[in-house]
This record gives sequence, structure tokens and C-alpha cells, in this order.
Amino acid sequence: MPRLFEFISNHPLLWSALAALVIAWVVLELRLRAKGTQDLGTFEFTRQLNTGAALLLDLRSAAEFEKGHIHGARHMTPSQVDPGAKELVRYKEGGVLLYCQNGASSGETTEKLIKAGYPRVFSLKGGIASWLQDQLPLERGKAR
Repeated sequence: MPRLFEFISNHPLLWSALAALVIAWVVLELRLRAKGTQDLGTFEFTRQLNTGAALLLDLRSAAEFEKGHIHGARHMTPSQVDPGAKELVRYKEGGVLLYCQNGASSGETTEKLIKAGYPRVFSLKGGIASWLQDQLPLERGKAR
């Protein structure tokens, strides 16, 4: 234990950087939990998808969608997602599953839907990139 204190006193910049990173990570986690967004990993996302009651939305560009998307996904850009639209209101209680390229756009859209009163909105953590990293299948075709 005395050697730990000696190491800390000899390397204050390293320990300051470590403390800053830990604080930033804790603040980020607390902000995400306060927003109410629910980012799911691929396993949990697939389980929600398999219930069959949720609407799956791909928020990437049409060209990216055509190159490959999760089976059953509908294409919509984040600006097209309207919480009052008939297509979305039908799935208000069943749930809405969102994904984008890396998780940023779907997170913002998730917040938008939660604020509009949708109780079950989930975003794929890491987006389609994490889906591909886990070697899960995609289908090709035009947007529907």
C-alpha cells in the first residue's frame, strides 16, 4: 500500500487523467439514465425484435438501407420520424426499435419519441456497426 501512494505522488498527471476519465464516464452514464433512453446491445435488441409487436426503423440513408438492413426494417430518416404519424402511433404500446449507422441518430430519435409519450422505445447500441461486428445477418433491397 505505501508503494501505491509513492506511485501516485510520483505520477500526478496520470492519476489526474484517470480521475477525469472516470468522472466523465460516470457523468455520461448518469445523463443517459436521466434521459430515459434505452440503448440495447444486439442480444437484447434481437430479443425485443423477436416479440413481433415492435416496429423496426432503419434511420440511415436510402442507399445504406439498400446495401443491407435488418430483416423487417422500414426505412425512415430521423427527420421523417413524426410521433403523431399513423404508422408510428399503431406501435406506441408495442414498441419502436431504432437503429442507425453508429447509434448517434437513433439515440436522438429515441429521446424524441419518449418525450412524445412512447413508453417502449429502444435504440441499438452501436448501430448497424455493432450488428455487423456480431456477425448478424442483413437483407438487401429497396426501402419500403
